[in-house]
Amino acid sequence: MNKYRLDRFEGTYAILIQEHPYHNELSVLKERLVAIAQPGDELYIDFDAIGNLKNIEVVKADKMEKA
Repeated sequence: MNKYRLDRFEGTYAILIQEHPYHNELSVLKERLVAIAQPGDELYIDFDAIGNLKNIEVVKADKMEKA
């Protein structure tokens, strides 16, 4: 799974940041994430063979602060 941080919602897209090993920005359709994640949340995402979101695990930002 690839690790991302949900940076922001912009129009119809969610902007994800992958910081390791490089600072990459990825845009995905907001409709897939808006119900389950908020900006600042950490996301673990699997993609299928053609780049569609296959599996998403969310670690809420407030849980990361408590750890």
